[in-house]
Amino acid sequence: MNPEKPMSGRTVLITGGTAGIGRATALGLARLGAHVAITGRDRGRAEDAAREIRAAAGGRVTAFVADLSSQGEVHRLAGEALLTLPRIDVLVNNVGGYWRTTSPNWPTSCSPTNWPGDIRTGSSLRMHCTRAS
Repeated sequence: MNPEKPMSGRTVLITGGTAGIGRATALGLARLGAHVAITGRDRGRAEDAAREIRAAAGGRVTAFVADLSSQGEVHRLAGEALLTLPRIDVLVNNVGGYWRTTSPNWPTSCSPTNWPGDIRTGSSLRMHCTRAS
């Protein structure tokens, strides 16, 4: 193992990797040698972020486009990532948002349809990637 690149040979999928904490995480892991894959809702922003991370850190950066507030998009992203990436060693569930919880009994009414969106999204992506791998 290269002590300067301890993440070399590892693939990391980072949701919400086009800005803020997700982008900084992707940049840091790329500098450590990881092949990073980022997700974002906007193709232009995702491709720009991937290009800038690649220029700053070198290495492989893959961009995926998906709106992870949609379960259909979560399923599609999981399938696309598993077909595109050699493997996924680390999943960073950074995607976030504000979803209003409609259940007055939260958290006692825990079924996936009642979960707030950020919990549902992170859990679903992890589950679909794990099942398919």
